[in-house]
Amino acid sequence: MFVTILHGDSRMEILNLNCKLINFIHHLKQRCGLDFKECVELMDGGGKVMDLEAKQQSVALASSVLTERQHYFLLRVCREDDAAGQKYVSLLNPCRHPEITELLRKLSNPDQEQEKKTRGRTQRSKHISANNKNKQIK
Repeated sequence: MFVTILHGDSRMEILNLNCKLINFIHHLKQRCGLDFKECVELMDGGGKVMDLEAKQQSVALASSVLTERQHYFLLRVCREDDAAGQKYVSLLNPCRHPEITELLRKLSNPDQEQEKKTRGRTQRSKHISANNKNKQIK
């Protein structure tokens, strides 16, 4: 059982899932050349973050969180000073993976994304209501 981790300038690491999460995360940082104090996450191709940070001391198997034979993107977690939120930074070359940049923008600003969706629905509803009123007047 293994997963492929994409990082750096088109680099990939294949890691075994038959180990404890604490060991998996330690080995992941070591293989990818990261400081052991850094917070990291993995994101699947659909933009779902695996929430490794919350489980970094877990003795559960890595296979309980990650899916066998899948590709994951390595992310660095940066804490925002002005808010309690966090920002995800891809450890891939953004020029080669623009789709990842867009997913990360949405992940790092979930409140703004929800506000855009809500605002868009409200504006469409107002527009539809106005059109219906105009049709009734005629």
